[in-house]
Amino acid sequence: MAMPDIYLWLTGGDATDTVSYQTIMKYVNTTEQGESLALRLLIHYYGDVHQPLHTSDRYTKDLPNGDKGGNDFPLKGHYTANELHAVWDTVIYTYHTTPKRPFTAETFADQGVVADDLKSRFSFTKSDTETANFGKFRDESYKIAVTVYDGLTPGKDQVVPDSYIGKFQPIAQKRVALAA
Repeated sequence: MAMPDIYLWLTGGDATDTVSYQTIMKYVNTTEQGESLALRLLIHYYGDVHQPLHTSDRYTKDLPNGDKGGNDFPLKGHYTANELHAVWDTVIYTYHTTPKRPFTAETFADQGVVADDLKSRFSFTKSDTETANFGKFRDESYKIAVTVYDGLTPGKDQVVPDSYIGKFQPIAQKRVALAA
């Protein structure tokens, strides 16, 4: 319930009785600091719910406890991704470099270029961008997640085929654009 609770708080609702509010406020000294941390968490969670492998686990005879959302699904390393979860975290190799932190004016400008590119390539309806509909985002991610293993075999020598990239890269890019 963290996402709806934080959203309620940040949009002016009374969230003081929620676990999210009470937990965040334990780690800060002022309401302003709490709101800052809450916003950063909401942004992070919002991005996470759009990553399909955050909504699922693959269970097999060899992995009776699951593959940790693709983290235990090894693939031949490409850029920084050597397992399926990392492939999706890089938006199927689209954004394979990690911005240096702390962010500088140049880093913010680079992120702006990425956001502008995404905005120019994708359009959304109002219902697509209902910021409080976290269950909808989760359900959409799950529908994608049940297909992300199609055409892949786990193994350090398994290269992600071009057909997989062609199929899923646009889907992953749209998910990032929606989260941006």
